[in-house]
Amino acid sequence: MEETVIKSTGTINPNLTNTGEESYSGLNLSIKRNAPGYFTRIFIRIWVNFHIAILALRAYASLKKTKIALGGLQEFKRKAFGKNGRRKFSVKNNQYWFGLYVPPFPSRNFDRLILTELNRYVPHSLPINAYQQVNFAITTKCPMRCEHCFEWDNLNLRETFSLSQLQEIVKKLQNNGLGHISLSGGEPLVRFEDMLELIKSGEKSTEWWVLTSGFNLTDQKAIQLKKAGATGIVISLDHHDPEINNKFRGHKDAFGHAVRAAEATVKAGLSLAISVCVTRENANREFLMNHTTLCESLGADFIQWLEPRAEGHFRDKEVMLQPDQITILEELFVEFNHDPKNNHFPPVMYHGYHQRRVGCMSGGKFSFYVDALGMVHSCPFCHSSDFKITDWLEIPKIGRKEITACKEI
Repeated sequence: MEETVIKSTGTINPNLTNTGEESYSGLNLSIKRNAPGYFTRIFIRIWVNFHIAILALRAYASLKKTKIALGGLQEFKRKAFGKNGRRKFSVKNNQYWFGLYVPPFPSRNFDRLILTELNRYVPHSLPINAYQQVNFAITTKCPMRCEHCFEWDNLNLRETFSLSQLQEIVKKLQNNGLGHISLSGGEPLVRFEDMLELIKSGEKSTEWWVLTSGFNLTDQKAIQLKKAGATGIVISLDHHDPEINNKFRGHKDAFGHAVRAAEATVKAGLSLAISVCVTRENANREFLMNHTTLCESLGADFIQWLEPRAEGHFRDKEVMLQPDQITILEELFVEFNHDPKNNHFPPVMYHGYHQRRVGCMSGGKFSFYVDALGMVHSCPFCHSSDFKITDWLEIPKIGRKEITACKEI
């Protein structure tokens, strides 16, 4: 088996090397995450805030309405992202990225997202997105058997949709306004050619992301995705210890696939996010520091922390994090994103933080999930099976039939 060796300038616990079939000591890539300097951060924040204010004035043509809408947006940011609401950002392809689910600035897609969010506080007449994000499982097929798989009941069944049907569904979603689509599964790389054609044929008014274990994502495939119009890749990497990661994901080379996919993603110029399910066994400072250091070494632009939920393969199991563990995650979320000494680390996305302060943004509020059988759910972790996506899109006005809200955590 090919050995994955990573050389890094980061500091990784030496006890974690040579623990399984894969070994690493870090990573040495020609392309690294471009961490903005102090003055760049100040300038970009001023520019972005000024730009948002101009968008609001254009939308409302009223100082009073503009002030109310901007005040609501700022209050949301303060609660959702901690401290003063400022968001750590990455620099990629001469654009500024404030979140995994936020289009790059400056761009038309960024403006559309802001106008959509402003409309939540004070309605206006400019075009907005019906939904900011949709997670669409395009295949049931997967070579892995992950402990936390939320599609466990649907794995390796007959495919529900043909390529033409996938294209028709996405087209209807985009016609109603869709800011971001995440193509998942199963393992979407198993259906690579169809996925490539789906991205090529889709409107680029939507940011296109691929959610993958990294399975067979080669340099060539990453370049093809980039040329097709993909924005970035979210790679699931659930432990910095290769052996533990492989066991958790039910595949003897899961770690190797993830690392090689990360390298290919960065080389192709795609944005890279590393997603991790933080379990009860891992919800501690040592694990999160080591994992974050590995993500930095891989050139990640974002890190996503997910809490386990009793859904899919975890159904009826005691997997929810304990209060003291949640406290650790929340403290580190603030430290990684707001402490200047951690500026070299990628921005961390932690949905549990904002869910406990402003509520969940899934369940049709901000996003929803379409599983591999075509059923619409609140989100991947709250299965509601509200209706079939094809039936729902036939309703004259999208959204007339509501999606079940996510359960409070």
